[in-house]
Amino acid sequence: MGKSLAALCTAVGLCLASALSWAGEVRQVAVETGATGTRAEISLAGSGGYKTLSLAGPNRLVVDFPDSSAIRNLTLPAPKGVVTAVRTGQPVPGTFRVVFDLAESVAPFRPQMIKQGNESRLVIEWPGDAPAAATVASAPAPTPAAAPSPTPAASTPATAPA
Repeated sequence: MGKSLAALCTAVGLCLASALSWAGEVRQVAVETGATGTRAEISLAGSGGYKTLSLAGPNRLVVDFPDSSAIRNLTLPAPKGVVTAVRTGQPVPGTFRVVFDLAESVAPFRPQMIKQGNESRLVIEWPGDAPAAATVASAPAPTPAAAPSPTPAASTPATAPA
């Protein structure tokens, strides 16, 4: 009985360790733009397995992290490049979801999970040029209206000394 209890405890421990190896805690979501496109980075504590899903109507990329959660008060980045919004949710208990709303239908390059010790970063990149500063052609700056010229004061002839 003692050996079977020890074996059972070992099996349960291995199962928990296996489950925890996939668990992650999302610590940060960042979006940046550059000369080659838009880049998102999701930083995690733990290894964090993930699944992605591209959707249309509206265009978006969904990233699910099974057996994961996020830190309390996770700050989401402002829109940049092709990413028009970032939001999060929990589609099923134990799964943390990050959704990137996209300005257009653009497929990301293959996401890469970069592991450094107990930390991981999921890097997602969308191709494209850096966004133009303004999409509307700028009109030339208006020239200021000519200031009215001062009305000359009536001149009185100088009186010559007598």
